[in-house]
Amino acid sequence: MPPSLQKLHVRLLKTGFHKPEAALEDTRKLSIYDLREGLGFAGRLYVSPPNQGPPRWLKFVNTGVEGEVKELTNRTNAAVLLINRNKRAFAITFGHGRHLLNEAALESDFGLKAALNSLRHDSLRSVDSFAIEEQTVHKRSQASRASGLEVFGIDVSHDIMRAVTGIPRPEVALQTVSGNGGTLSISARTDFKGLGPLTDRLFSLARKRTYRDHFAWVDNVRRVTDPNIVVDLDVKLIADLKKASPQAYLAPPEPIDWEQILQFGYTHARKQRDVDMNLATYLGNVDRDELTAETLQEHWIYAYGEDEHDPLDRWSVYHCLVFETSHAGKKFVLTAGAWFEIAATFAQQILRQVQQIAKPKLPLPDVRQNPEGSRESETLYNQRVANQDASTALLDRHIARCQGTSTGIEVCDLLTQDKDLIHVKHRKGGSSSLSHLFAQGRMSAEALLRDRDFRLDARRFLRGIRPGLQARIPVGKPDPRRYRVVFAILGTDAGAPGEDLPFFSQLNLARTSQALSELGFPVGITGIPVET
Repeated sequence: MPPSLQKLHVRLLKTGFHKPEAALEDTRKLSIYDLREGLGFAGRLYVSPPNQGPPRWLKFVNTGVEGEVKELTNRTNAAVLLINRNKRAFAITFGHGRHLLNEAALESDFGLKAALNSLRHDSLRSVDSFAIEEQTVHKRSQASRASGLEVFGIDVSHDIMRAVTGIPRPEVALQTVSGNGGTLSISARTDFKGLGPLTDRLFSLARKRTYRDHFAWVDNVRRVTDPNIVVDLDVKLIADLKKASPQAYLAPPEPIDWEQILQFGYTHARKQRDVDMNLATYLGNVDRDELTAETLQEHWIYAYGEDEHDPLDRWSVYHCLVFETSHAGKKFVLTAGAWFEIAATFAQQILRQVQQIAKPKLPLPDVRQNPEGSRESETLYNQRVANQDASTALLDRHIARCQGTSTGIEVCDLLTQDKDLIHVKHRKGGSSSLSHLFAQGRMSAEALLRDRDFRLDARRFLRGIRPGLQARIPVGKPDPRRYRVVFAILGTDAGAPGEDLPFFSQLNLARTSQALSELGFPVGITGIPVET
């Protein structure tokens, strides 16, 4: 009779964590059971005392029934089986056993890699992914039948795979496979003694590189789960915040309604409000020498609307920080409260794409520095450019209606006589504002090609500036080769405007440039330095 089907959750310990006290958070309250002889592997079972008590909703229910419900209880169990086999250690968890493990001891991508090496690439059932820029966007996609990756709407140049479920290949002796970061969940026919050969197979699967045939992009960005590395990265963050001019900046960690939010306040400075999140304001009201990662978690940024006393929302400062740094020769990014490691080959690939974007020499003036130290706003800069050059049309804040979108789209900030569609944004806004800039340029170009109403509105705006300018935008579909989409970054190096951007801004720029080129538009980026 074949062994019964077992559902198992398997994790691989890093080399150097063979001792149970290192792999487990705390062994003092655990019951320890030695394994029988002759299994073919060594190990122990660690069992946590069961946690038993009434369900949380019982007290509420008892207020509405005659008598009292007493017989209901919740019981949670947790156990970890640690196996040493062929100089590697595995943790198989049962119940809530995952909470007993020390995350620093686990290989962070064992589960995902083993699953991708096990699955048929066209047999996926579920894919979890997320995209990170100024915020983290999570997405779970499930298919009604086994499908290829293209069904799940994954953008392999931008999305990060977190988990995958699918059907194993015929030669893989497993019934089901699901990988989520460091956890591999499988169904396999095995008895207890069979766990030895089973872990051998799983380790072999995790070491393969066959996933690169169809899933090579998963190596681009990985979330950092090792607490020791996070501590080192947080030290670099704190060191940056103590500098006179930090590289870190603040951005909302989630989508917000900008029409409702008028200003932001801070812990220790709730009455000192900014229209945009401002790191200088926060740092100016705290003792930088006393800053720690824990302090950043405890301090808040408040979003205010028309009621200037009660905030509409709030986030910890740590979750609003965006910061890039290098550690042990690798590039890392903090966004939305989590650290991510960027593969060196991926970062170099994106940088090369950015460097290939044209850098047109346009007659644009430098950005002015105000006497109090602030810089000229984008609105004033655009107005000054149009005043200095009568042939340049000022379209800043002119929103044209579109058939295919729920809201209108800004045509561009400046439209030159040579049909340069110039979109302007300050560098200091970081990935958040630059993401908006690149999206604006792409959506405007798409609407220009596909939306007659958009073109008619653009012509109306131009005619209102000066009769005859409307000829720059035809009524019918234009030839994109006669235009150029230009991103002008205020306050950045004129010689290397793209190379000077944060990594995720570079990634967004590269993707936007590719999308515009596929539409037929030439693309350019120009840096506008600060006036000296």
